[in-house]
Amino acid sequence: MQNHLNKEATINLGSYYTPRFLVNNAYSLLDKWVVKLQDYVFLDSSCGYGDFFIKNLNYIGCDIDKIALNKVNNAKIIHTNSLINVSRKKFYIKNDDKLIIIGNPPYNDKTSILRSSVKKELFSCDKELLHRDLGISFLRSYEVLKPEFICVLHPLSYLIKKTNFNALSKFKNSYRLIDGLIVSSEIFTPKSNTFFPIIIALYQRNEKGMNYEYIKNYVFKTIEGHELILKNYDSIANYVPKYPNQKDTRKAIAYFHTLRDINALKRNQTFMVYKNSNSIKVFEDNLKYYIYIHFFKQYSYLLPYYFGNLDIFINNESFLKIENEFLNFFYKKPYNKNKIEEYFYNLFVMKEIE
Repeated sequence: MQNHLNKEATINLGSYYTPRFLVNNAYSLLDKWVVKLQDYVFLDSSCGYGDFFIKNLNYIGCDIDKIALNKVNNAKIIHTNSLINVSRKKFYIKNDDKLIIIGNPPYNDKTSILRSSVKKELFSCDKELLHRDLGISFLRSYEVLKPEFICVLHPLSYLIKKTNFNALSKFKNSYRLIDGLIVSSEIFTPKSNTFFPIIIALYQRNEKGMNYEYIKNYVFKTIEGHELILKNYDSIANYVPKYPNQKDTRKAIAYFHTLRDINALKRNQTFMVYKNSNSIKVFEDNLKYYIYIHFFKQYSYLLPYYFGNLDIFINNESFLKIENEFLNFFYKKPYNKNKIEEYFYNLFVMKEIE
């Protein structure tokens, strides 16, 4: 955390100190893919205290926080809102300069209910960059500057959630993820109730860009040595609605809370006594899947942090073999808890071992 900021300002600005070991990992990715770093200009357009300026390179550091900039060493500094009037000229970068963007830009969903009482609209923004999450606005701004490489930290959800991925707009059409390393948000917010995956992502300019199919097949690697491939997981959204379906006129037999990702499931309730604007109508033909989600929540503690932003997933073939155990639980009949535990152990723990 930038130590001159209080809790509210830290949340609003999305300003967190980047530990040296993460900075070193970012440079390891660059060293692997870039032949000669000395030939490039390095821009961190939300540099804070300048945590990434650790080498003898041509650095430019910008930030909206003037106090933080006063602590920056080893870089040319510019006090500015980096999301306004974005151009190379603004940052004193020549059109023929070979550019690399580095850093840990703010990621702060300004519409989120969580901590909304201390979040404020601090950033003005070019129209084409505007998004509710400042991190996505920053990624959009990078595309305007046309760097050869981009090596930044951001939530993995920007890539693996299809809505977020599509929100990257021109960025995803001009850049391709070529390497990366997933770490836990616990590094930045150790007192949080849940942790989500952050990726140190290395992108290279590529006229083919990347589509969501590319991301589904990408082998994400974690700092602990595990791998995550989206295509290996069958989403519950293939079987039931995740969001309120009030226009469905059928008579509901139960109500269920809106579904987002696994971390949201951990925070929220499952079955609801009364319907409201966040409830999903449950019908007899899909009841078993909502009971499944109810149990998924109970066993989700077995999952490591890097699953946090995934959709709830299922092995439907295995589930259908024991669906009656779930239904019996709901209707308060005897059920075999061991079969359910064995299913989730195989789904969660064995997946991680693979």
